[in-house]
Amino acid sequence: MHFLARHEDARDVLTDHETYPSVDNFALEGGTRTADLPAVPITMADPPYHTALRGRLRRWFAPARLRAQEPRVREIVADVLDAWQPGQKAEIYTDLARQIPTRVVYAFLGLPEQDWERLHQWADAIDDILPELRTDMPEFLALTGYLGEQLAARAAAPPTGADVLDGLAHPADGETPLTPVEAVIHSFQLILAGTDTTASLITNLLHELLVDRTRWERLIADRSLVPAAIEESLRHDAPLQYVLRTVTQEQEISGCPVKPGDRLAVSLQSANWDERAWGADAADYSLDRPMGQATTMTFGYGIHTCLGAPLARLQARVVLEQLLDRFPELRLAPGYHREPPEGLVMIRRPARLDVVL
Repeated sequence: MHFLARHEDARDVLTDHETYPSVDNFALEGGTRTADLPAVPITMADPPYHTALRGRLRRWFAPARLRAQEPRVREIVADVLDAWQPGQKAEIYTDLARQIPTRVVYAFLGLPEQDWERLHQWADAIDDILPELRTDMPEFLALTGYLGEQLAARAAAPPTGADVLDGLAHPADGETPLTPVEAVIHSFQLILAGTDTTASLITNLLHELLVDRTRWERLIADRSLVPAAIEESLRHDAPLQYVLRTVTQEQEISGCPVKPGDRLAVSLQSANWDERAWGADAADYSLDRPMGQATTMTFGYGIHTCLGAPLARLQARVVLEQLLDRFPELRLAPGYHREPPEGLVMIRRPARLDVVL
């Protein structure tokens, strides 16, 4: 296994999908390999299958569709925050950050709201063992079985174009129909890819704004800093720490020879902290960092750039705006000390974030 830490190397490898394909992406020792799954998810797919699938999914993440989602996202965030009162204690990851993306993704897919709680329980159990994924675990079977039932019902009904499940069940003109198994795996991945990473973004963002509370106070005084706060959080604390690639041709990366079959761990976090790209203060969180100084690698690069990045940014913005409005005195709880989550190798976030509202 070769570890890539430089921004330039990460960008070059993620751009060249022919030399460094995505097969077995995320499969560390014991991790799930592409062949273990009943269908190839988009994060492990390569062209031409990837090209057709990404084109199919991209229309659901088009700017106009995401703008239409914002009122629902605001409603979901407000529903969670309505239970909070100024001065009380809260734990951001469990009580807020973990709640928002699951509800947003389920609504985005078009899953019935009365089922969200059990979906949340199944998805949490699966998240806890990633990057390993046991296709025989009860929660995997329950979640994929449920999605199969939902998709079958959609396929049997006329198309509405209302949500992602409808789009997976009914091909648009010129699209190849998905098999039932493919439709299940792609909807399953949208749930997993869009929940804990976004929850980690929200948690990381609030941690950095509160660990030095002058940052929070600057946002209270100047809301135009909200986009910069989110982008700097994405750079400084990449929720997804790495992606994996497999070498298909003899190459040299920054003077290091690699051969066919070698595995590359592309560290998105290290690329985002590379002083050659970001300057001597790359390891610092700064609200004044010029946006566009370099390419933030958090959502990947090249053909596998995350489709859901705009939806993640939207959720982070809505959460931050509503917290600034409702709880301007928000601060870390006395004695709080950041600890990493036990057993998680893929995700960067505090295990918990205790605050006083």
